Amino acid sequence: MSGLEVIGSISAIIGIIDASIKIYKGMRQDKKLSDNFKVVGARLPILLDSLQTCRSHLEPAKDRLPADVCKSLEQVLDDCDEKASKLRQIFEKVIPGEDDAAEKRYLKLIRRFGKGNKVEELMASITKDVQLIVNNHAIKSASPNQNNQLARVIQEMESLKSDTPDESSGFQFNSGGGAQTNNVNSGSGQQINNNAAVGTQNFGKY
Repeated sequence: MSGLEVIGSISAIIGIIDASIKIYKGMRQDKKLSDNFKVVGARLPILLDSLQTCRSHLEPAKDRLPADVCKSLEQVLDDCDEKASKLRQIFEKVIPGEDDAAEKRYLKLIRRFGKGNKVEELMASITKDVQLIVNNHAIKSASPNQNNQLARVIQEMESLKSDTPDESSGFQFNSGGGAQTNNVNSGSGQQINNNAAVGTQNFGKY
């Protein structure tokens, strides 16, 4: 893998995450969606911001990126792409369409993907991959604020209780009007305020 291919892989992941964000933001205002979907959808812009910063940081040095660095990044980039693609597939199948079939669509997908592929699990794993990419010793593109946000996303995802019907009393859909997310830039990082009823899920300035 060359430096140019590293940037190409990062760009591909950015495209996948951006597609998921658009699906989430484009859902009907009266759409019933589980809390975990809402939290994951609200935090995706944090990953997008970190990866876009990383790509911009790498662009001027793409031809000088050491071969060993490119090789060390190859596997994590492939893994991140695969997980981001799975999350996008789940969003594509579950968020659009009728609410009464969403539970079945989600269950079918996570059973096909296997263990560790619920939305909150995928999001935690993708975020860990992003941490490895942006904090690689030859890249170091993440600001302290971005690193703090990534760490908090992982902590938040790992604290979420599963809301899939095979592990709880039912698929806990919640409906509510208004926008699902409110994105406010603060400093060099990105603040994501989730207006959905998901408990204390506010990422303020830190």
